[in-house]
Amino acid sequence: MSTSTESAAALESLKEEIKCYSLPYGALGFVSHVLTYYTIACLWYGRKPLWPFSRVTFSRFDLALGGFGLLISTLLTIVTIVRCKDTWELLVIAIWKMGMSLLNGVTAVHVAGLFILEKIRLKRAKKQKQREGSEASDTTTVADHEKEGGAATDKEAPIEVVIDPMRRVFWWIILYVPMMLAGIVGVMALVVKNIENKAVVKLTAGFYTVVGTGLLIVAAGLLYRIRNASESSRKIVFGGLIWVVATFSILAVFYSDWALGMMTDNITGLPSGDTAALYWTYWISKRLPMFSL
Repeated sequence: MSTSTESAAALESLKEEIKCYSLPYGALGFVSHVLTYYTIACLWYGRKPLWPFSRVTFSRFDLALGGFGLLISTLLTIVTIVRCKDTWELLVIAIWKMGMSLLNGVTAVHVAGLFILEKIRLKRAKKQKQREGSEASDTTTVADHEKEGGAATDKEAPIEVVIDPMRRVFWWIILYVPMMLAGIVGVMALVVKNIENKAVVKLTAGFYTVVGTGLLIVAAGLLYRIRNASESSRKIVFGGLIWVVATFSILAVFYSDWALGMMTDNITGLPSGDTAALYWTYWISKRLPMFSL
């Protein structure tokens, strides 16, 4: 069989197999994942995704919004995993994307929960302080204070909650990394099957060139800091590893989007008719945390 014939057969095979895959890839997948990473970054810093110049003031509605998005996107990813059970490469890629859905949704829910609990704590502390102040006053003073301060209490500014959620929610990335590694194995298996696709080969070469160059730069930077810094070398190395994993995770998902689009000859990533409903429901459900207020 000639090389061109093998390439055409691989393309037709993947185009048929991809019909089970109802998750974003190609240009639409790239846009979806950019928005997902942006949303996660904003929530890590306690900022509103739709207006990052303002801090979030989460309510129970925001908690429900994040929970609903998490539930729907996870369930639809499981549907794709079941549909693609006979194509292991697409199955592990779907598991990877489920990890991203979990990271996105759990981050939104966790941050909302942190703000709600902190607001409850501040309210209780304020009431306790008012109660202690009232008990220290005589009965007449208390009565006068209640009469004069009742209206003022109603006009009091709402409690402003200011916390730094990153330290507490960042660790959810540990849940995502194993799934990401499994998914990249699946993508590379498909790339090997479609090795005659010149565009995919160039994309892959570019991806690993960037990754390799980044690793060398980070390694050089770590060595320099270890030799010249007074802080613990373990702390420096740990920070470098986190930076490498985070950068690789971001670049890998973008690489997979374009690689799948090229290998299936569907660079836009538009879904087929039988998966369109699942696809767009998933796409929209992942955007729900963006509306956190």
